[in-house]
This record gives sequence, structure tokens and C-alpha cells, in this order.
Amino acid sequence: MKTLDRYITAVFLRNFGLATLALTSLFLFQKLLGELFERQYPSNQVIIYNLLHLPDILIQMTPPAVLLATVLTLSGLSRSNELTACFSIGIGLRRIAAVILAIVFMISCFVLIIEDRILPPTFRIRTTYYMRVMQNRPDFFLDIKQDKIWYRSKNLIYNLRTFDYKTQRITGMAVYTFDDGFNLMQVVDASHAEYRTNGWHLMDGTVTVFSKEDPFPLTQKFEEKDLPITETPRDFQEIEKEVDGLRLKELWAYIQRMKSAGADTKSYEVKFHSRISLSFIPVVMCILGIPFSTRGKREGGMAKDLGICLSFTFFYWLFYSIGLSLGINGALPPWLAAWLPSVVFVMLSAGLITRRRT
Repeated sequence: MKTLDRYITAVFLRNFGLATLALTSLFLFQKLLGELFERQYPSNQVIIYNLLHLPDILIQMTPPAVLLATVLTLSGLSRSNELTACFSIGIGLRRIAAVILAIVFMISCFVLIIEDRILPPTFRIRTTYYMRVMQNRPDFFLDIKQDKIWYRSKNLIYNLRTFDYKTQRITGMAVYTFDDGFNLMQVVDASHAEYRTNGWHLMDGTVTVFSKEDPFPLTQKFEEKDLPITETPRDFQEIEKEVDGLRLKELWAYIQRMKSAGADTKSYEVKFHSRISLSFIPVVMCILGIPFSTRGKREGGMAKDLGICLSFTFFYWLFYSIGLSLGINGALPPWLAAWLPSVVFVMLSAGLITRRRT
């Protein structure tokens, strides 16, 4: 049995490696080609930026690669009559599928580790490269790992507790103003800030002014104050994207902080649960491929195998996207929105496998 397990493992991993390489290369090539033809940025910047996308692309290509590897492995064994030989000596499909599922489960655990440990830092590196090099904003800095959000633009540094883009409201806002020599000139601190047609409106705070002539800063309190800065909610929208640069535990802490401030966190909760469910989609893809790979010798060969894989991948991602949208809109609980498509497709596959065995 160990010899058979090693053989099936070797065949599956070979097919998985080839499928991952082919899908990743195809996706990266078409993405690079489109951006190079646009000529919006220099070619070397486009290439570097897309190479920084490589870990993320590999994760996205893992589910279809697993589906393709499952179909190619089992259908190949079927066409070569190796499955028939296994059945004749009492080794059933369940035993063979268990070996493949065990491999895919380990792949999914590895994907989860990459999702949590590799993708967040590469996302921050990619974002920093895009803003500082491609967008020519060398002063850009954004960090939301700590208790507050730090955002730098030109001679201003913003310190925000929470930012809700939907309501355009900030809780706990401090604005540090520096001169050209990076000497602190003024600190504006407010408990809340709202964006109105004429700019940011601050409530319940203080203004502290620092002067080179006077060693003692001057502080004044205010109940309401307009803040004349050029930043709009669109500028702070980068904070929404930067959530992808957080590890799972950091994202969960950020969600709890947003909840305590009364902000809507459904989209963040969906993102949190979808990261975990996304890691185990390869298991779903593997189960999906089993009933369509063991129908004996089929016409069409590899072309038909590829067509089946692409069709099921398309319908699954469509269903998955709809589920996430329902979670963000509040129609489904965030955890259910992230896991429901996988549960439905696993049940569908289990029914097809049971029907094929009867």
C-alpha cells in the first residue's frame, strides 16, 4: 500500500506542479502584457510591481490547479486501466481519493500559512513601491498594525483611531504639522471628525502650537473647529486597502477596535473569514474533481479535462463572490457568507460521488 500511496502522490504532485506553473505563467503573462501596452508606467516598474504580485497569484491559482491535478491524475489512472487494476485487488476509489485529499489538505494548510505570514508583508511592500515609486509620493507612509492608524502626507502626519469610509467619520484624530526642517509646529487633537462639503469638521479637541521663540507650547480647547487640509476621504481610502496587509490576529484586533468605535465592520469580518475559507477551497476543488474523473475512458482527453476544470472553477468563484457580497451587504452573517459556497459544492460533489457508486 505504501508503494501505491507514493506512486499516487508522485503523479498528483507532478500534475499539480505543472498545472500551477502553467496557470500562474498564463495569468502573469496576460496581466503584464496588458499593463505594458497601456504604457502608464515605465516597463521596469510594471515588471517589478507584478513580480511582487507573484505570491498572491500563486495562492489564487492553487484551487484551479488542484482541481486540474485531481482530474488529470484520476482520469489518467482510469484511461491507463490502473484504476481497474486497483479495484480488482480490493483497493477502492475511497482509498485512492483519501491519499489525494490528504495531500490537498496539507497544501491548504500551507496556503493558510502563506495567507497569514507571507501575503501581508508582500502587500505592504507592493503598496509602498506603488505609492512611492510609481505614484511618485516618497513621503507616503501608512501603518495600521498598532492601536492607531498612522498616515503621512507631505508635512503632515495623521494619527487616527478608526476611520469609516462609508460614513466619512474619524474617531480619535490627531494631526501633526511640521515645517521644512521637520520641526513640530502644531498638533490638533479631536475626539471626532466628519467630512463635510467644505472640508473636515472637528469636535471636542485641542490645538497645541509650538514656537521656537517660546519654550512653552500654547494649548487651546475647542468644541467645534474646521480643519483646512487638502486630504479628503478618498485620500484616506488607502486605509481600506491596507487591511490586506494585516495578519489574521491583527485584522481581528482591528475589527474589535472598529466595533468599539461604532463603525460598520461587516466588510472586514467577511474579509477575515474569507481568508480562512479561501485557504481550504483547494479541498473543495479536489472533492469536485473526483466524480468527473472516474467515468472510465472518455472522449476529448486532456482538452475535455481542462474544460471541465475551467467550467467548475468559474461557477464556483461566481457563487463565492455572490456569497461574499451578501455578507458585506448584511444579508448573511460574515462567517456563513465565506463558508456557504464551499459547503454547498462539497454536498453537491458528495451526492455525485454517492450516485456514481450506486
